[in-house]
Amino acid sequence: MKTKIDKTKPPTSGLSQKLAIKLGNQKIFYLLRESNRAKNVNLKITLERGLEVVVPARYPLEYIESLLRDKEEWILQKLSLMSQRIQQKKGNSLEVRQAVSFLGNSYRLVMVFQQGRPEVELVKDKIIVLLPQDQQDKVAQILENWLRYQARKIILQRLEIAAKKLGIKYNQVFIKDQKTRWGSCSSKRNLNFNYRLVMAPLPVIDYIVAHEICHLVEMNHSKKFWTLVERICSDYKVHRKWLKEHGSELTL
Repeated sequence: MKTKIDKTKPPTSGLSQKLAIKLGNQKIFYLLRESNRAKNVNLKITLERGLEVVVPARYPLEYIESLLRDKEEWILQKLSLMSQRIQQKKGNSLEVRQAVSFLGNSYRLVMVFQQGRPEVELVKDKIIVLLPQDQQDKVAQILENWLRYQARKIILQRLEIAAKKLGIKYNQVFIKDQKTRWGSCSSKRNLNFNYRLVMAPLPVIDYIVAHEICHLVEMNHSKKFWTLVERICSDYKVHRKWLKEHGSELTL
């Protein structure tokens, strides 16, 4: 959400500060941050930082509260949704559910204590983590490492299939833990994928693979781009919808 700047107003000072304002019946804390690159005031609400107000350098501070009150309904609505997501995430934590998603299926988490290097085994309806007892607090990291390995193996396989359909080549593939993206590509033809994708059903992975590899042909989201995606993944709209609805559940 953006608003235009009146450059005739007096400047502010300071690069970043934590402030509070009363909106409705709530005291809302927010981070006010100056940015030399910003041309407009930008309101952001994220799980990591809550409400963040990004302003151009020397933006007049006394006009921030007026702006926030004008956007009160939007801010409170977004903060409420974020609070619900936080509670959902807590209830969906590994410690609470004792289950792990892999390729769209839920597997019961079982820990087996033994000496030696930690290992992960997929056995019927269970994901078994074998590890020394003094490392049980590292279960999430062990599982993440295993999921990253599986993600690389599976995504590379699906990429080869998609690349052959388009007759194109890509450069390097990186498996990351991206906070807001499932995939991305660079001008160097490198492809990045979120390791948590491997928790989703395989057709959803195929959609993201198709999405990113098509960006090597069309670096935009034009009609031509989506036609290309559909050529590789005919029902991509179904999988895109699934990811929007269930993406937040794909977590350890």
